[in-house]
Amino acid sequence: MIQFIQIHQHFGPKVLFEGFSWHIKPGCRVAIVGPNGSGKTTLFQMAAGKMKPESGEVIRSKNTVLSLFQQIPEFSPDTSVIDTVLDENKLYAEYDGKRKLIESKFETINHDDPAFEDLLHDQSDLEEFAHLHDLHGLEARAKKILSGLGFSTADFLRKTKEFSPGYHHRIGLAIALLNPHNLLLLDEPTNHLDDKTKSWLADFLVSQNQAFVLVTHDPEFLNQTVDTIIEINPHGTFEFQGSLEEFFEAKNEIQEQLKAQFAKEESYLKSRMEWVERFRAQATKARQVQSVIKRLEKRDKVDNPEESFWNQKPDYQFQFLPSSNIILRLENASFSYPDKNTGVKKTIFENAEIEISAGDKVALVGPNGAGKSTLMRCLLERHKLDSGSLYYGPKTKLGYFSQTHGEDLDEGLNLVETVIKKYPELSEEKARTLLGHFAFPGDGVFKSVKHLSGGEQSRLRLALLVNHPSNCLFLDEPTNHLDIVIREAVKRALIDFPGSLLIISHDPDFMKGLCNRTFQLSGGVLQNLNCSFDDYLKFHKEDETESPAQNSAGKSKFEEKKANPQSSKNKRKKLEKEISDLEVQIERLEKNKKDKEELLQDPEFFKNRSFQLEMDTYNDIKRDISLLTKRWEVITIELEEMGGVT
Repeated sequence: MIQFIQIHQHFGPKVLFEGFSWHIKPGCRVAIVGPNGSGKTTLFQMAAGKMKPESGEVIRSKNTVLSLFQQIPEFSPDTSVIDTVLDENKLYAEYDGKRKLIESKFETINHDDPAFEDLLHDQSDLEEFAHLHDLHGLEARAKKILSGLGFSTADFLRKTKEFSPGYHHRIGLAIALLNPHNLLLLDEPTNHLDDKTKSWLADFLVSQNQAFVLVTHDPEFLNQTVDTIIEINPHGTFEFQGSLEEFFEAKNEIQEQLKAQFAKEESYLKSRMEWVERFRAQATKARQVQSVIKRLEKRDKVDNPEESFWNQKPDYQFQFLPSSNIILRLENASFSYPDKNTGVKKTIFENAEIEISAGDKVALVGPNGAGKSTLMRCLLERHKLDSGSLYYGPKTKLGYFSQTHGEDLDEGLNLVETVIKKYPELSEEKARTLLGHFAFPGDGVFKSVKHLSGGEQSRLRLALLVNHPSNCLFLDEPTNHLDIVIREAVKRALIDFPGSLLIISHDPDFMKGLCNRTFQLSGGVLQNLNCSFDDYLKFHKEDETESPAQNSAGKSKFEEKKANPQSSKNKRKKLEKEISDLEVQIERLEKNKKDKEELLQDPEFFKNRSFQLEMDTYNDIKRDISLLTKRWEVITIELEEMGGVT
């Protein structure tokens, strides 16, 4: 499908590829692994034709139809989610553009004009094109994919700018999955995804029977989806069929073999040189000595193997400042912002309370889009509360790692300039030493920020954070883009950090053993779960697998253990909030339905061959209204059983 032949590529002084060759074959299910900055994303850019190598060839077969998902998707902020996904579809965009052009021509042409027949013929050809590629069913497929990626029916009509970066990631994924392809390239697809969505994506990829190549640092997802692991290096690839654990075992075995080979060669050379030195001065041995020396000079050199990247264990230490007993306290706090479509205020949280004390390691959990990142930014005073109070302890010093790619970085600077700008007291030598600890060796520190990969940007921001004296770290999705080795090093450093933590993460393996407290934000309610993250994870999994009939109270073990009057009150508030949101959504859909019905009453409408697309949209709206109304009825009954709406 795609061949890389003798590729050479540099980024400044760094050699990415030097005579690199690789062949992507039909039907492959491959994961590319390697350290951040090793060229994985660059390979995808070359494969997609977005970047040309300095030398060498990238050959795509004529029948290869490629769809690429990149780490940071971009699209119009004022377009609805469903329109964004459809508009980015190459075939649909071609069809829709031609359809609109034909419709505009129909408005300006008379029936008796000779060109009218040509226009009808063009319209017929266009509908055949749509039928051939099943474009009339494309919206239904788009909605199915969006639902799998965690979007509700009501979300389809919301503008993309209303969503968090994590949901922008999902929109980009939906675009890539819907685009026509027989080869799918996915760069870090599981960033920002919860376990349920990861599982859906894994099932989707495996069931499609199409070739795909992943760049991922997610071991579980990798093992669920691929049959081949490829480690890239400047000259080519190391290809392995099996699980990631088996891959590591194979790499370690090869490493041990190389070490043994080097030790054997060193021992042989030492013994030969000792013999040469012993008999060098003897005239009778002169010819033999010279013969041995010549053979040694011609002998192929065996290099001492470098330590495998996968066996490296970087040692990071976050700078700590002593704190007072209280880090921060949030009391009776609320925050909301107006919905850009309806003008109605959307509550992110209300009556929220949280206290973080010295040494607390807090996990902030909750569904995607619940507002966890917004709450964190409120605690950092980057958003102003609507009501309530936020108190910092007298010695509190916060450090912050944002999930937003490139936030607080100047793309006009290189790495060493970035560090010195943040910490002017550091010399260039010390700045370079700091960067070296985060795998930016040698002249790589002069690489421009704008040319960094996602993983390299994350490493740079971690380097800046490590050098920032603090007693409480706020970390929003810190493991996104990080390779396995760096991620484990960061976790070790956080475990050793004597200060406090507040962490948002969709990486349960990273969070295990790290947090002794857990708060959940869901439906505008912030709840102290009074448990460690490990306990939360255990209860949460039980909650997903246990049916209501499994205990007399009809509750899961997690609900039983955590049930209390406050949680009942919080549940009521959550349901009342959902009722209010549903009513707004239903009202908006009813208006859209009325607009469509007015269009359908126009006799001229049915003369347009695009009427089927409008009919499909109309039927979708009616179905959405029915689904939302049923949900409204269920919640209303539940509230009545709880004593009615307060």
